Amino acid sequence: MDNGSNSISTIDNGEAASNRFTLKCQVIMTIIVALSVVLNILDIFIIQDKLMYYSLIGGTICTVISALVVKFMADKPITKYILMIIMVLFVTVIGSFLTYHIVLVSVIPILCSAQYKNNKLINFSYVISVISIFAIVMAGFYFGICDANMLVLTNQVKDNHIDPITGQFVLTTVNANPWGTLPLYYALPRCLVLFATIPMIKHLSNVITQNARRETELKILGETDMMTQLYNRNKYLELIHEYYPNVDNVGIMFWDIDGLKNVNDTMGHDSGDYLITAVTSSILEFTKDRCKAFRIGGDEFVIIGENLTREDIGEMVVNIQSSIDKKDKLSKISISASVGYAVGAGKDIEKIVAEADACMYKNKQNHYELLKKEGKVE
Repeated sequence: MDNGSNSISTIDNGEAASNRFTLKCQVIMTIIVALSVVLNILDIFIIQDKLMYYSLIGGTICTVISALVVKFMADKPITKYILMIIMVLFVTVIGSFLTYHIVLVSVIPILCSAQYKNNKLINFSYVISVISIFAIVMAGFYFGICDANMLVLTNQVKDNHIDPITGQFVLTTVNANPWGTLPLYYALPRCLVLFATIPMIKHLSNVITQNARRETELKILGETDMMTQLYNRNKYLELIHEYYPNVDNVGIMFWDIDGLKNVNDTMGHDSGDYLITAVTSSILEFTKDRCKAFRIGGDEFVIIGENLTREDIGEMVVNIQSSIDKKDKLSKISISASVGYAVGAGKDIEKIVAEADACMYKNKQNHYELLKKEGKVE
């Protein structure tokens, strides 16, 4: 049953959507690199052409791989980890060639990981980003745009490198130990700065999770009958007007509890509630997949099935009625319900509703006349 096991369930496709958004972010990054290449060709930027081309080619390859992963594995639990690895690889490739120009790009994978509302993924993204930062620093020194400070390892201000007499710029000794100094003075500080963002990102992720959970709970409350956990009348009216007219074929069953008002008046509302829950349990027990069950009034229930045959609907009616009859035999309170059903095209939903409703009232009247003959009612 769609609203399964006495409650409303929804298909959780949020992770697949997050995977697609991660891909979208990577596509945007690729477009920005491509735009930078164009600006470089126009001499607006002054970066060596080959470095720009290497960045674009490497970034594009990573993005194509991500697109294939999303296409074939969008809903797999492992996909988010694969996408984070590819995104960090993307950052590493373009960072190695463009180095300090894009020093802030290392935070993007961690920001993307926050949308998954998974602290393990955030930690994972940070660890591989740390590896990426060290790789960018070292590869950038040898193959990319080398920061002058990395080359001469200076910690002095500009004036300390200018000869006051000649006004010429004086360089200090070239960095003799890049494998020792660069990880310590460049990669480590960047990793520490990146680490400082983790608590904030995790907090934002937790806030997103809490808000999403709260919205889901409010949505469920707004469309659920709390006593029976079936969909309520508001949800019924919404689907009748907005959803079912677009379904090829629908089958509608109206159920109405017999004598509920009399039981409430003479035996109390606890007994009436017992009748309601008894009928509800029978409805839930035999309602098939592709069906939704609604409580649209105190004693009225509706089951709507999508693309089921008249035989399917008839079988459900027989099974539910049989279940109610069995409960009636074991109960001190008479349990019975009248039913009417109709089948037709979704575009004629209002006509089908009216037909099923009229059929139910006809059966209810026949049942009342039978009880009257038997002297069970006046």
